Amino acid sequence: MGTRGVAPLCLRQHDTDLDGELEWVGLYLRSTEPPQLLGFVLDGNAWYDLCPPAGEDEARGLGAYPACELETRDINGDGRIEIVVWGRVETNTDLLHIFSWDGTRYALLGIFEGPGGVRLANETGDTSDQVLVRLRPENGIAWEIVYAWDGTDYAWVWDRYTWFYPYRPHAYVDDSPLHALASFYLALADRDLPGAFGLLSPAAQAARSYDDWAVGFSTTLDVEVGAPRVVSQEEGWARVAAQVQAVDNVNGRVVTTLYDVEWQLIDTEAGWRLDSAAVDMLDQWEMPYYP
Repeated sequence: MGTRGVAPLCLRQHDTDLDGELEWVGLYLRSTEPPQLLGFVLDGNAWYDLCPPAGEDEARGLGAYPACELETRDINGDGRIEIVVWGRVETNTDLLHIFSWDGTRYALLGIFEGPGGVRLANETGDTSDQVLVRLRPENGIAWEIVYAWDGTDYAWVWDRYTWFYPYRPHAYVDDSPLHALASFYLALADRDLPGAFGLLSPAAQAARSYDDWAVGFSTTLDVEVGAPRVVSQEEGWARVAAQVQAVDNVNGRVVTTLYDVEWQLIDTEAGWRLDSAAVDMLDQWEMPYYP
């Protein structure tokens, strides 16, 4: 490392190529303009660079600030060790690079860029993590894109609304039809049924008592809403379509159901409220694992 003029910010030992011997994995900062966070693997006398491919991403490296956010483990269940590096660039955007030994080099499996953050999470309960990329939030609600390893690449799985800040209670946002729709399903996911009921219109609340309405969610474990779009909107009302994934405990089995929904919302003095919905079930499957 000294002969290369590299002063590591951090070092870690791990058998990254599964040959039975430990390699050194490290990160360092190159003093360019802007600075470049770069990585390496030192295997005996062999040096392997960890860096983006040539092109637009090459100038910023793995980030533009000194950092030691580094993991070495099998994150996607493919039996190999991945080297995971988080970085950050000047636009307050998080970067995530994933490398893995392919027999001759440490190949780049994926680059992810999240203005609202990038994280790994096991959302299916199996042996693999998904990559969650967030856009910048609006009033505490963020848009999140989920990617999963399909055996050859990280592929899009789903996109959805989520809370940007994890702590509760959350402030439900009803300043627009889309925000009101997002808040309704996020309240259901939080198991805040009174909060979700409060986002229904006065007519919808009058049609069914709270107790009768709430019993319909007695088996619900989680709810996610994605693919929203405003179908039509005029003064005082709007129609919004979306897809909803509901996870339920059905006699001890965890079942996910995908719905196509279209809500009519009305603008009230208290904010936008969900008035009536048309629901079409698209698919249903059992989850073998649940986190």
